[in-house]
Amino acid sequence: MNQTTSKAIAANFMSYRLAAAAVVLAALSAAAGLFVPHLYRDSAAWIRQAQAADLVTLFAVAPTLAAALLRARRGSTAARSIALGAVGYLVYNYAIFGFSVAINPMTPAHLAVLGLSVWSLVIGVIERVQFPPLPTIQLPMPRRVTASYLVSIAVVFGLLWLGQIAQAIASGTVPVELRDLGLATNPVYTLDLALALPLLVVAGVALLRRSSVGQELALAALAWVVFMGLGVLAIFGFDAAAGAVVQVPILILIAAITLIGLGLAAITVGGSTTRRPGQLGPRLESGS
Repeated sequence: MNQTTSKAIAANFMSYRLAAAAVVLAALSAAAGLFVPHLYRDSAAWIRQAQAADLVTLFAVAPTLAAALLRARRGSTAARSIALGAVGYLVYNYAIFGFSVAINPMTPAHLAVLGLSVWSLVIGVIERVQFPPLPTIQLPMPRRVTASYLVSIAVVFGLLWLGQIAQAIASGTVPVELRDLGLATNPVYTLDLALALPLLVVAGVALLRRSSVGQELALAALAWVVFMGLGVLAIFGFDAAAGAVVQVPILILIAAITLIGLGLAAITVGGSTTRRPGQLGPRLESGS
């Protein structure tokens, strides 16, 4: 094992340890949010959204991230990308918790998850730049379909959020949906327009250009979209259970986006390649 390989393993180890700590704290805080009575101190509508996020974190994101970290440590390229998407979800979700959810007994855990996830991403990206995978490693991803899917999502939701912002500016009033949540602004606007949606475009373009990171970034983006879609569907479920009005066309749209993303991710993961540290070439990993 040469010095470069040793450094790559050490960098991976630190990134994975931070992500592992984040997923444990996220699972604990999500369980508390779901099962501890009166934990949240927000409006009824905002509590439903927080608990919907907790539901997805506890039963979808946490198990997936834990399994992906284990597979990634063994050399699975696909698992590393899935883990990246799951950590990205934690960053997104707990940024909202940190800035827009009223302080409660789990706030320190929420902030810790955010910090651990952000630094796991930062160290992981640095490691990826310093120690890129072999150029022969390929993921069997439908390239054009996946790129079109990611860019289309970014365009549609970018226009939607900008339209809502423009309407609020023109009217000088807070949208009704935000008033129901007890918020003056929507944290989703900021996170999507400044960070998430541009990253989807970057992933799609990199995939079309056959960039060395295009496939990995696109698979991570697919995982993130699926987790976010599950979160929105969970919100619809909590709202319906509370007797709130559910917009069926939007529900159908989000369900379709989530299912398509899940299908594309499944195709990619199902035939992915892997390599172990120091390996000179890829091998086919069945069931990756």
